Amino acid sequence: MNSDTNYQKALHCYIQASLNILNHFRTSVKEIHHVGSTSIQNMNLPGEVDVLLLIKYEDNIDKLADRLTGVGYDKVEDFSNDYIEEVVLRHTHENLEVNFIMMHHESERKDEILYCRNRIEENREYTERFRRLKAAHLNARIADDEYQERKSNLFSAVMNMQEDAGVV
Repeated sequence: MNSDTNYQKALHCYIQASLNILNHFRTSVKEIHHVGSTSIQNMNLPGEVDVLLLIKYEDNIDKLADRLTGVGYDKVEDFSNDYIEEVVLRHTHENLEVNFIMMHHESERKDEILYCRNRIEENREYTERFRRLKAAHLNARIADDEYQERKSNLFSAVMNMQEDAGVV
């Protein structure tokens, strides 16, 4: 697998990690999505693999998270300002860190996250802005706080484009 791109490695890891997590609670999961920078093919940068894990019943999220921490997953308290209300678990799979962002499947945030990911992937300007920002962070040219702020600004710009287009 040495000739694979970062995107292909992340995609393979996403698939395998998602199948593994389904072994723990397949009846509670409604949807699974690959999100974040590693889900955007044209970025092709290394990074953690972010998995949006949409749970059928909101009250199950903490119980499911507790079950997974019991089998070796770590609960992440300081993941990102963008995911304050969600439960995030981390596990290493195939030498990549995988973040499972758990939220209720009817959450409005789900639609925003997926819309934003899709628009960035479809729009070369947004993809390139995100790629340059992520590369600067990976190369330690910008600190984590600045990276998070600039990434949030980019996502806000993408979402404002949604409002301008009249898409809900």
